[in-house]
Amino acid sequence: MKRTTGILAVATMLMAALPAAAGASDHGDCRDPATPISAIQGDGADSPLDGQVVVTEGIVTVDLQAESELSGFFIEARSGDGDPDTSDGVFVSHRDTWTPLFNPSVGDFVRIEGTVDEQFGNTQVEFLSAATICRSGVRVPTTRLDARTYNADNEAYEGMHLEFRNTLAVTDTFNLHRFGEVWLGESAVVEQPTNEFEVGVDAEALAEDNMARSFLLDDSSTGSDPDPVPYLLADGTLRLGDTTEHLSGGIFFSFGQYRVMPQDPTAVDFAAQNLRPGPPSHDGDLAVASFNVLNYWTTLGGRGAATPEQLEVQTDKLVSAILEMDADIVGLQEVENDLTHTPILTLLAALNAGDDTHDWAWIGELDHYNSYPIRNEIIYRSDRVSAVGDPVTLADPAFDTIPPGRDTPVGRPPVAQTFSYDGELFTVVNNHFKSKSCSGAEGANDDQDDGQACWNPVRVRQADVTLGFTRHLIRSTGDSDVLVIGDLNAYMREDPILTFERRLDNLVTTFDSDPYSFNFFASFSAPWIGRGSLDHAFATSSMASQVASLEVWHINADEPRFLDWFDPDVTAPGPYRSSDHDPVIIGLDL
Repeated sequence: MKRTTGILAVATMLMAALPAAAGASDHGDCRDPATPISAIQGDGADSPLDGQVVVTEGIVTVDLQAESELSGFFIEARSGDGDPDTSDGVFVSHRDTWTPLFNPSVGDFVRIEGTVDEQFGNTQVEFLSAATICRSGVRVPTTRLDARTYNADNEAYEGMHLEFRNTLAVTDTFNLHRFGEVWLGESAVVEQPTNEFEVGVDAEALAEDNMARSFLLDDSSTGSDPDPVPYLLADGTLRLGDTTEHLSGGIFFSFGQYRVMPQDPTAVDFAAQNLRPGPPSHDGDLAVASFNVLNYWTTLGGRGAATPEQLEVQTDKLVSAILEMDADIVGLQEVENDLTHTPILTLLAALNAGDDTHDWAWIGELDHYNSYPIRNEIIYRSDRVSAVGDPVTLADPAFDTIPPGRDTPVGRPPVAQTFSYDGELFTVVNNHFKSKSCSGAEGANDDQDDGQACWNPVRVRQADVTLGFTRHLIRSTGDSDVLVIGDLNAYMREDPILTFERRLDNLVTTFDSDPYSFNFFASFSAPWIGRGSLDHAFATSSMASQVASLEVWHINADEPRFLDWFDPDVTAPGPYRSSDHDPVIIGLDL
């Protein structure tokens, strides 16, 4: 958000009062006594001189005077005051003074007179009434430190010019295309604490460590929707785990976050460390996949595509992903709950049009649907496997209840289908548990600040009911081979997953030493952040013995979200960013 104020007559007067050369003026000579920058900053969150007119001196460290940038520049004292609690740098705003005649550059030693202001939490000097360039070509002061030191007291570095010593890894790009923001983590990506540890001190310690080594890189602008999008690599993406070194910039506070503002964002070099993976491979005779397809709706303007062009791109990307994963059975989550079945039939037609080798089929209509806007579906290659009997679902309060404060149920009923391959029977149960969003959550279902977010008891109940559903399927089919797959909206060490592990084998942890399928966007206001597995695969003991491989295909979670189907002119190629979840592919050797 950019702000411009002032009256032309006042602006003319201010411009006349701003000499650009060294020498005496009504704000004194260069090197005359002046208010130290550290005194302007003070040792607290707000300046003790807020609202006062001051004369101060400093070296320009970062020059971002263009209106498309910050409309100002950072200055820093030649040497600090020795107090670690007070910053030695401050931002000087041109935004309200219209001062084209005063145009300092990096390395200029300047003397300025202006008003101290806490601009939305950022201490700065503005409304310049006099300014002088005392000397040019001065060495720019730079404080070299690591992310943990910086985060121990961000306020102590506000306005200063910092360089980070350690290798920094991309941990989030959620707002890259909106505000030019990238979250960075010292040394490595950020892991979701409850994906690594059960609720308790270890998870809390990891959450604190994530925050201690993470910070925000900005594009040195207060605008939105940057064009071009900054920081992208040559292949048009910036994936989690890609790295940069020797990052430097001025420290600015805005929109509730301390952020690094580099002198030239185009000069910030990222190195690709997490290349886009090629098509997955699986062992065994056939494969089963779980895939959350990010609101595949053919009703335009709903949760999914808003235009025919968006729907076309979304469909093409999903077809590319499904065909390249080479699975014979695919459990889909987040398909529009349309009783005409137009969405699943549309996707099925596109798959058959794009696949010259196999024939794709849908298990068919169920005998129960609740009123949730999205539902679960199962599709399969009918030339590879045969559906045995009708699809089965479950009508149960664990999924169908509409609690007070909500207008939709708490879940999507699980969908099951028995298949035959070369005479061998097995059953696939496709699930999508209640999300972690807190709408309508009360009491035990509210966020307990333990990393499991809202509705955790409901998800545990859904896990219990699904286990009972699995036992019912075994009795009804007479076959104990069952796969339980889907988006369970719970990370690896959370209560719903532990509930499953008491009865079923966790295939993801068996085959993947570093499992993740989703990345929750970073924010210092939400310590439970990072990448982790929301998409799971479990098996009964007899089924687990026939599992030959499992791969989480990282085509989505690592990618910037703007590369999906939202803008048909700006999208990643083929399967990449076809959704926000990575598919899980299980190879079976029956």
